Amino acid sequence: MKILICGLGSIGKRHAGNLLLLKKKDLVFFRERNLVLKNKILEKKKSFTSLKNALHEKPDVAFICNTTSKHINTAIECAKKGCHLFIEKPLSDNLKDLKKLETIVKKKKIKVMIGYNMRFHPLMIKIKKILENDHLGNVYNIQSEWSEYLPDWHPWENYKSSYAGKKEMGGGPILTLSHEIDLCLFFCGNFTKVSGNFNSISDLKLNTEDLADILISFDSGVCANIHLNYLSRPPSRKIDIIGSKGQISFDYYKNQAKLFIKGKQSKSLNVSKNFNRNNLFINELKDFFNTIKNKNINTNSIDHAFKIVKLANMIKKTK
Repeated sequence: MKILICGLGSIGKRHAGNLLLLKKKDLVFFRERNLVLKNKILEKKKSFTSLKNALHEKPDVAFICNTTSKHINTAIECAKKGCHLFIEKPLSDNLKDLKKLETIVKKKKIKVMIGYNMRFHPLMIKIKKILENDHLGNVYNIQSEWSEYLPDWHPWENYKSSYAGKKEMGGGPILTLSHEIDLCLFFCGNFTKVSGNFNSISDLKLNTEDLADILISFDSGVCANIHLNYLSRPPSRKIDIIGSKGQISFDYYKNQAKLFIKGKQSKSLNVSKNFNRNNLFINELKDFFNTIKNKNINTNSIDHAFKIVKLANMIKKTK
């Protein structure tokens, strides 16, 4: 199986390294800028500055890891050649050409996964089972927060040139931190209404929002409150789910979740001692390749990712 990786920023390099760990060694790269990789193994792989030339290598799979604003056009060209697609989140920064990609995917029976790796966090899996088993009763509310300080993400580069802080590249916390939106949809299903308040208020001098508050209503009646920002030191990432029988409180940085029943702690959910963040990326790759092996048509992930892009665009229109 030949794998094309489009974009070799931090996430592209991570996927390349993890693919090698999974014995997927036949890699080729498409990079608009042929910068030094500082990795002897990756430097030996074929690298192209033209997507057309890279596709002449006839890859079976394409990883779309370039800037958000270029995801769809890159994915469409790869899909036309029959590549299965792993597309880093978010799927896009706008709704343009999403239906075109979906049509090609269905016609060519291409398997697609969007890189929302928090679904593979062991505590998210446990929380999902708790909800499915009705241990919380009727879920009323989800409160989610992801707060980071953008300049601390990649201290080796100028954050102002990063896609995360550039509107024209599809940046801003609403899309860049959309894992939290994905998790709310993962837990609660279809949304009915959304509103948001966002601003660029700090001295980071970004041309995107640097904080956002999002309110989502779901078919079930659940109300979700999501807060996202690029401003917090220290960082904070938490989820609280409140139901008629109890509550779950998750803390990403403590790798812990607590289950409360009728106000009293019932259980502490922990990850294994061997857990590290890269496990999330490894597990999503394993799931993706297992999906490719099955011969059923799978477009659910692209449909779901489309909803997140639609939701993000709705938020930006409600201010």
